[in-house]
Amino acid sequence: MDLTTTTKRAALGAMMAAALGCAATVEGNGGDGSVHGDAARDTGGDHPDIPYFDTNAYDVFRDDACGGNPAPVQRAYECDPVHDTGCTMPNTACYAYIEYPMVRCGSEVYRARCFPVGTTPNGAFCRSGLECGAGAGCFVTGAMNRCLQLCALDGTEPRCPRGTVCEPSDLPDFGACQ
Repeated sequence: MDLTTTTKRAALGAMMAAALGCAATVEGNGGDGSVHGDAARDTGGDHPDIPYFDTNAYDVFRDDACGGNPAPVQRAYECDPVHDTGCTMPNTACYAYIEYPMVRCGSEVYRARCFPVGTTPNGAFCRSGLECGAGAGCFVTGAMNRCLQLCALDGTEPRCPRGTVCEPSDLPDFGACQ
């Protein structure tokens, strides 16, 4: 390897470290283990003068940010997504979803409406709930987003298939069989 290639690689490494937000880089002078510049202070352990995490740069969650009075929960169900009832048009199914607030401290609106029925089976990968079949929704799982059967959190019918449990979801009235 010639000196030009080594210099280019060192420069590329320094640029990548800066782009990735590294506090300092350790640069060698050919393998003798010495360090130069700001990198020298990183070798002796933790030092309080190196700001690895600036707490002023990140928002902090405050439970009382909206004055202590939570916005009222709003439900607007036009059909029943668990039992897939209430849709009168052919080839439609009832899907639950959340309409998020557009203003600070606004309330979420929990909705259920009829949409064209999806064809993705339960357990398959999905990107949106409308892809899933009737009585199911798209949920984030440990194995990526999957279509999961909806269930009633109070244990009423329809129950989850054998080997799965009705787990709570972001929808207050419905869970997902996992």
